[in-house]
Amino acid sequence: MNFTNYLHFLSPLQENLSRIYSMTSGILTVIISIWLFNFIAGLIHKTYSTGKAFGDFYRSYIHNYLRKIYKSLTSIFTKKQFSLGKSNNIFTALR
Repeated sequence: MNFTNYLHFLSPLQENLSRIYSMTSGILTVIISIWLFNFIAGLIHKTYSTGKAFGDFYRSYIHNYLRKIYKSLTSIFTKKQFSLGKSNNIFTALR
């Protein structure tokens, strides 16, 4: 027997190996896709949790002070320009 006859006998083995390779690559593709989706969902969850924690901290400890500063700064400018008579309404003062 020569070498070409041996290759003829290896043809079924090659078909089985190619079938196993195709199935394995498909399974790996699905596993990697699921892992990637889980990774992105985890990043979204961590970003949301961090933002919520920062927002809760801001609202509890910082917001009142900044609001008071903002109101005092805006009242300085609005009282000088629109204190015309009884009405404090901007639209009435501009007529």
